[in-house]
Amino acid sequence: MRGVSLLARGDHGKAAAQFERARATGAPATWRALALLGRGLCEELAGRPAAARESVRSAVAEWAAADPGGCAVALAVLGRALGEDPGAAGFLSAARRLAGGQPAGVLGSVLVELGAAAAERGEAQAAARDWRAAMASGDPASRAAAAANLGRLAAARGDGPAALALFADALAVDGGPHLTVVADGLAALASQAVAASDWESAEARLREALPLRRRARDARGSVEALHDLGVVHWRLGRHQSATRLLEEARRGAEEIEADDLRGAALRTLARVSVSAERLVIALAYAREAALAARTPDERRAAAAVLREVGEEGRRRGAAALSGEAFRAAGDLLADRT
Repeated sequence: MRGVSLLARGDHGKAAAQFERARATGAPATWRALALLGRGLCEELAGRPAAARESVRSAVAEWAAADPGGCAVALAVLGRALGEDPGAAGFLSAARRLAGGQPAGVLGSVLVELGAAAAERGEAQAAARDWRAAMASGDPASRAAAAANLGRLAAARGDGPAALALFADALAVDGGPHLTVVADGLAALASQAVAASDWESAEARLREALPLRRRARDARGSVEALHDLGVVHWRLGRHQSATRLLEEARRGAEEIEADDLRGAALRTLARVSVSAERLVIALAYAREAALAARTPDERRAAAAVLREVGEEGRRRGAAALSGEAFRAAGDLLADRT
């Protein structure tokens, strides 16, 4: 751990020395292999790629001999993390080889990572093959993760029934990283429903996604789901419930200090109030949205809402309110700070 801390601070020389001391102790073989891997990273950062490659090769060999299962999972994770790096393919190939004959939990975990790496390279068919194999590995956690990922693939191609069936399979396992994957897939299905103006289906998918975001402790995702539900209720003409959902989204955004989400909630609250013919309240929300705006795009969005309030006020003969809204929009766009 000392070597890792030194490496994180950029002190490569001292980190390398610490890793060497760790290898000289009577530490378990796995820890000695990890220390050698750390030394290889120090060598790479110090501009010694040949030495680094040799250290990494030796570290992997030692680790694989001491703990092939743990090594296989770690190599799969590392290979995925490396992305387009030329060394990624070697790590992924070694992970697949080492996972053969290992317990179901190891094999399933490696296959899930291999599938994710393939998906991130844009190889959907290869990803699906690995995920289907992970589902058949016999490990419940791997089956849940693979089903969630396959469901997200199905959602991305617009196959709602297949996606929902796979999500149900994934959710048979209570808790885990797959909750976020399922919630993401449900959000994708909701977006497709919104594009088709199928507001009831959009609401159903968002209602399913929201508790998953909360169980996964995804505060930002929860706020986004509440906002999207508020938009759906607005489109369905349910102004009161839309306002409640959006106010909850605003409070959630304030709790996590997400000014962008707070501004989005305020802008939508203003639009809901316009639809409900509550122009004074709409102007108050729009003004608050203007104050929350931090970026040029957010200022333009807030100004657009203020102009909507102004146009509706003009149409209804509320000249003073309309003029106030238009002036606020102009002032906001003129503010370059």
